[in-house]
Amino acid sequence: MTPYPTGRGGRPDQKTRQLCAQVHDALSYALGETVEEILLDVALERVEPMPDDRHVLVVVRDLRGHGLLAVLDALERARGFLRSSVAELVVRKRVPQLSFTVLPPGGAS
Repeated sequence: MTPYPTGRGGRPDQKTRQLCAQVHDALSYALGETVEEILLDVALERVEPMPDDRHVLVVVRDLRGHGLLAVLDALERARGFLRSSVAELVVRKRVPQLSFTVLPPGGAS
């Protein structure tokens, strides 16, 4: 069993892919508008589905080497702002919860 709703070939279904794309678009804008200076130095890599469409994993890259904990702390402080930004763009009954993971500078994901 896959951890998220799937369509043909075991890939996320269209609704799940659309949600991830909408969250990605909203966060791309929001990260550029945040007051958290560290977050101005991260790149949004992708948004992945979690076990259901009420939760997504946001993958960012630390471009300037601030460190995992510093970036995660900044994301946590900005969580409310980021979810509000998602709520403005994503038309859903409930805004998905956001989980974060941070990739180091450079290199492959």
